[in-house]
Amino acid sequence: MTVKKILLLTTCLVFFLSGCTLKHDPPEEFTAAVEKIKSTYAPDKRTTVFDIEMQYRDDQWEIKGETSSRQAYQEINSLASQTFQPAELVNHFQMLPPASFADTVYALVNVSVGNLRKQPRHAAEMVDQVLMGAELKLLKAESYWYLVQTDYDYLGWITRGTITRQSAADMQNWRKGERFAWDVNWGQVFEKPSETSQVVCDLVLNNVLKKRSDQGSWMEIDLPDGRSGYVRRNNLRPFRAVDNEVTPGREAVLERAKTFMGIPYLWGGHSTKGFDCSGFTGTVFKSEGYQLPRDANMQVLLGEELVPEADFSNILGGDLIFFGPPERITHVGICLGGSYFIHCSDDVHINSLDEKDALFNAYRKRTMRHIKRIIHEGEKP
Repeated sequence: MTVKKILLLTTCLVFFLSGCTLKHDPPEEFTAAVEKIKSTYAPDKRTTVFDIEMQYRDDQWEIKGETSSRQAYQEINSLASQTFQPAELVNHFQMLPPASFADTVYALVNVSVGNLRKQPRHAAEMVDQVLMGAELKLLKAESYWYLVQTDYDYLGWITRGTITRQSAADMQNWRKGERFAWDVNWGQVFEKPSETSQVVCDLVLNNVLKKRSDQGSWMEIDLPDGRSGYVRRNNLRPFRAVDNEVTPGREAVLERAKTFMGIPYLWGGHSTKGFDCSGFTGTVFKSEGYQLPRDANMQVLLGEELVPEADFSNILGGDLIFFGPPERITHVGICLGGSYFIHCSDDVHINSLDEKDALFNAYRKRTMRHIKRIIHEGEKP
C-alpha cells in the first residue's frame, strides 16, 4: 500500500469517527461572557426569558435565541460584534416581544382565574394563576397560546381566549376608570341587579372590575373584555395598585388567612379556587395590599430573619415561616403567633410546632428552616 493511500484511509477514518464533520466550539471567552450576562440580567428562568445557542456552518457562526431582558439583549449584541467579524457571524438573537406585536403588547385577564402553564399545551404543568383584571405583558405567541409576564414578573403560557389584548392607550383607559376589587372568596356577576337574573360570569377574591354606575345596593360594572353586569356593592373594596410601600396590619392578615380554611391544595394554585403553599401566602398578602414574590424560595429572601425562642414567644402573627430539606425551601406558611401557623398542604389548615399541642406537626417541626418578618414592629396590628 502506498503512503498516499495510507494517508487517505487515515483521513477518512478520522472523518468517520467524528461524524464526517469538523467540530467547532465557540471561543471560551465568548461563552464565559454569555454566562456572566445571563447570571447578571437573567438569573431566574421563572422571571426572565434567556435562551441562546450557537452553530457553526458554512464558515460562519450563527447565534440563535431570545430574551425578555433589554439589558441582556444589548449586551449579547455588543459582545457578538466585538468577538466576531461581520463576515463570520449571522446574528438571529431576538428581543421579546417581537416587533410584529407593535403597540399591542399588553393584555387583561378576562376570566375569574386564568391558568399559566410551563409550556403552550393544556397537559403541561400549571405554574401559576392570574386573576380577572390582572395586567399582563405579552412576550410571544404560539398557536392558541401567549407567553406572558405578570406584574410580579412571573412567566407562563396562557390561552388566547382567557385574555383581552390591549394597546398602551387601551391600558391607560382601563387604569383611568374607577376600579374595585372583589373582596369575598367567591361570587357572580349578574345580567341585571338581581340574583335571579342570568349569570354573566363567576368571581373570586381579588378580581378587578371597572365601575360603570351605582344602582342602589348594586353596582353596574364593566369586565375587561367589554361585557357588563351587576354585583353587590358590599362585596367590593376600592382597588389600589400594589406598591409595597406600606405593609398590611397583622390582624388583617390573620383574619384574611382564616377565611381560607379548608380550601384545597392545588399545584400552581393562586386563587380561592385552590392554592399551593406560596399561592396561599401570596393571596393573603395581596388581599391586604402587599405583593409577595410567587414561590416560597423567592418569598424567603424578603424580610428580617428571626431566631425563635424555645417557646416561640417572640414569633408574631403575620410572620412567614419556611420549611424544606437542608439548603432548600419547599414550603411556606403564615405564623399565627407563638407556635401556631396556618398553611396550605392538602388544604388550608392550622398546625403547631409545640410537641404538647394537639395540632403538633412533627414533620414541619423537623423541616422548619426560617421565620421572616415582613410586617415590622411599630406598625398598627
